[in-house]
Amino acid sequence: MLRPALTIAFAIAAVGFFASIPAAAATYVQRGQESASAQSDLIALVNAYRASNGLQSVSANGALTAAAAWMAGDMAAKNYIGHVSSDGRTPTQRMSAFGYPATSMYTGEDLGAGYATADSVLAGWQASAAHNAVLLNPNYNVIGIGLVYNAGATYKWYWAADFGGPGGTAKVVLPPPPPPPVAQVNRPAAPPPITERAAPAPRGSSAQSSDAEAAQEAADPEAEAATARSAFIELVTERRMAHLFAVLLRMGAI
Repeated sequence: MLRPALTIAFAIAAVGFFASIPAAAATYVQRGQESASAQSDLIALVNAYRASNGLQSVSANGALTAAAAWMAGDMAAKNYIGHVSSDGRTPTQRMSAFGYPATSMYTGEDLGAGYATADSVLAGWQASAAHNAVLLNPNYNVIGIGLVYNAGATYKWYWAADFGGPGGTAKVVLPPPPPPPVAQVNRPAAPPPITERAAPAPRGSSAQSSDAEAAQEAADPEAEAATARSAFIELVTERRMAHLFAVLLRMGAI
């Protein structure tokens, strides 16, 4: 059994092309009612897939449908699969030839061969990164599906999906809301930084060590303050004793 085949997906932003020649008639066997039903089913499946990814739906477009049907028929009749048709035209040129303003729009094309149902060809496109990118392109809002069956061709079933649109809106993911503000707790201010005093070196027996320690102690502001406080207390005590002695003399207690 032949395996289904896919071509590389075609997807471009429209640029200027020369005017397309009219589409040529293709010789193929087309199952009219069955083909129309499969085309409608595929559009519904594509829209469900796009909706699940947050994208706008695409609606059937007459010009794109005619272009896709011609391409599917050409591949079935000439037994090939490729985005450049047997007459050398690109997808954009074929779309323009059938009346779609492809040169001023976004366009894309997915092709498939060997798939007998709409869901199977869609699964094949989804499994291909290039084809899947066309299916999920946010710029498209119209589509045309072509499906032709030719029992004498290699893959028998030939599909073409032509997309177009002026541009669209991709899925927008909103960021989560910021967390509520946390009440600040007033904390006491930290004390100012201080420089730790160096511990005094052990006393030595040499005169040089003693002199250095004496100089360090003399230069110590805390030691000087303590000495001053002791001298002041002694002076006050002496004055109080002298005053008490004088009072006792006056009272004749001494």
